[in-house]
Amino acid sequence: MRESIERFYAAAGDADESVLAEVLHPDVRHFLIAPDPGDEPVVGAAPLIESIAGAARALGARWSVDHLLVAGGTACVEWSMTTDEAEHGAQRGCEWVELDGARIDEFRSYAQTGIAGTELDGYPYAQGIPDAAAGAASTPRAGADSERLPGIIAYYDACTAADAEALARFFTDDVVHYFVRPNVGSAPVRGREHLARYWRKVARLIDARWVVESIIERGDEAVIEWSMYWAPAGGDERIVTRGTEWYLFRDGLIAEIRSYHRQLERSTELGGFPYADRGYSTLGHEASNLHPGVGADRQNG
Repeated sequence: MRESIERFYAAAGDADESVLAEVLHPDVRHFLIAPDPGDEPVVGAAPLIESIAGAARALGARWSVDHLLVAGGTACVEWSMTTDEAEHGAQRGCEWVELDGARIDEFRSYAQTGIAGTELDGYPYAQGIPDAAAGAASTPRAGADSERLPGIIAYYDACTAADAEALARFFTDDVVHYFVRPNVGSAPVRGREHLARYWRKVARLIDARWVVESIIERGDEAVIEWSMYWAPAGGDERIVTRGTEWYLFRDGLIAEIRSYHRQLERSTELGGFPYADRGYSTLGHEASNLHPGVGADRQNG
C-alpha cells in the first residue's frame, strides 16, 4: 500500500501517465470538498490522470508526501503541492486513500482547492511532521477495532456537552491544536485549560455537535474523519462542516491535533459522497455507525 501511494504522488508530479495508470483502479473515484471550484467527484482513471497530468504540465505542480499512516486497505496522507508560481507558496492538504490490492480506488480529499497558502497555521513545518507510528510495535487498526476510538468519542462528546472540566482531562499540559488557514480563527490553540475553554465557548456559541466518522491508528497516532453539526450565529438552521484530523498521544493524553477542513457559514462536505450508504452521519441524523448519539436526530427550523 505505502509503495502504491508514494508512486502515485511521485508520478503525479512527473505527469507520468503510464505509472498513474498502473497505480489507479480503472473505476477510481476522487471526492473533493464542496463548495470548492470543480467539487464534483472525478470518476474513472482516465479523467483523473488527465486532470493531474494537465496540472503538472501547465502549472509545474509537484506533490510530496509529508506524512502517511496505513491500516489495512485504508491510508491517510498529509501532502504538499508546489507550482512554478513560487509567490503562491505551497498548498497543503490531507486525503484518505482506499486501495483494492495494489491499486487506488478512492480518494477523499480535505483540501481547500485553488486557495494559495493553505496550510496549518503556525505549524513548525521546518521541523517536519513527527511519525509517531514509526517503529511502533502495535498493529495498525481501523474502524471499530481501533483502541483509540472510545477515547476520541468521549472527547467529542465532552466538546458537544461544552464540559470544560471533562475536556481538560483529555489533554497534556502543553497540547496544541492546529487549524488550516485561511479559515477564520485559524491560529493554533495552546495549553490544556485554554483548549478546554475554547471548545466550551464554540459549542455554546453555535450549538455544535461533533461526530467521529472513521478512524485508523497505530501506536501513539490516530487520524479520523469527523463532522461538526452547527447553527451559524443568529440562526436555527443546522449545517455540517466535515473534515479530518490527526492526533498525537503522549502517556495516553492528546498532545497535538492537526485539523483539515473548510469553514464557511454553509455546509462543506465531499461533493457527491454517499454518506448515508457508508454509515456516516447526515443532516437530521447527527450520529454515525462508529459514533452513535443520544438525541442525535434533529430537524432544521
